Amino acid sequence: MKVLLAEDDPNISVIARISLEKLAGHDVTVVSDGEQALAEALTQKYDVILLDEMMPKMNGLRVCQEYK
Repeated sequence: MKVLLAEDDPNISVIARISLEKLAGHDVTVVSDGEQALAEALTQKYDVILLDEMMPKMNGLRVCQEYK
């Protein structure tokens, strides 16, 4: 499964990426702010998009609304 992970906390993103890739076998792309998340979501195909609510530049809810 191809996963987009939008998380600005480096510790959380590392733990989540390792868990998703190594333990579950998913292909994970990590971005650190809402603008990057929206750009990735609009230009690539993902099976799942995981959004942090509180990110720089654009929060997760706004990314979701813009993507929709």
